[in-house]
Amino acid sequence: MAVTALNLIESAMSKINMLAAGESVSAEDADVGLRRLNALVDALENEGFFAYTTVDTVFTLNAGDVSMTIGPAQEIDLERSMRILRGSFSRLSGRDYPLRSITEPEYNEICLKTAYSSVAPAVCFYDGGSPTGILYFWPAPATSVEVHLITPESGGQANDLTTAYVFPKGYQRYIEHALAVEMAPDFNVSPSPQLYSAAANAKRILKRTNSRIPELDVEYPSDREHDDIYTL
Repeated sequence: MAVTALNLIESAMSKINMLAAGESVSAEDADVGLRRLNALVDALENEGFFAYTTVDTVFTLNAGDVSMTIGPAQEIDLERSMRILRGSFSRLSGRDYPLRSITEPEYNEICLKTAYSSVAPAVCFYDGGSPTGILYFWPAPATSVEVHLITPESGGQANDLTTAYVFPKGYQRYIEHALAVEMAPDFNVSPSPQLYSAAANAKRILKRTNSRIPELDVEYPSDREHDDIYTL
C-alpha cells in the first residue's frame, strides 16, 4: 500500500506530540518535515539501508580499456550516490565472471594497472567522483566483454508532499519513528526513550531480516600472476 511523504511527516509529528488526531500539518511544518525526510533518506541510502532493491546496469568494456567515466549521461549512466554491490559480473560467450569492487588502497597496491587478462577483469575501483566519477578495472580484458554492474536503486528523495512510497514490510514503521527523532529538535522537543527504543528496534529487525551472506575475503593474484587469472 502506498504512503505519501505527507503521511510519514504526519505520523512522525504525532509521535512527538506535535500533531493531534484530526489536525492538519501547517505549510511551514510540512516544509521542515520534507527536508528532514530527504536528509534521512539520503543518510540511509549512503548506509546502503534504504536501497532495498538493486539495479543491473549493462555496458560494454572494450578490449584493453582500464577505466570508464560514470555518472549522469556518462559512459556508464548512473546517478549518485552509488555503491557497487557483490554480484556484479562480466559476461562473455554465455559465461559469467565475477567482478569484485575493491577499495582505493587495494587498487593502489596493483603495480601494473594495464595488465591484460585472457578473458575478463577481476576487480574494479570506483573513485567516488561527483557528479562524474571514474570506474577503474583490473586486469584489462583481452576482448570486449559485457559488464553487469549491480548497484542499489536510489530514488528515495521526495520531490513534494505527494511523493508516494511503497515500502517492503517493516520499512514504514522504521521511517516514521526515525523521522520523529529527526524532527523533534525543530520543535524543541526531546524524543522519549520509548521513541528512541522503537526506532532502534525497528532498524535492528530490518537489518536482521535483510542481512546478506558475508562476502568472503578473497586473495586476488598479484600483477605478476595475472596471466593465469581466468584462463580458459
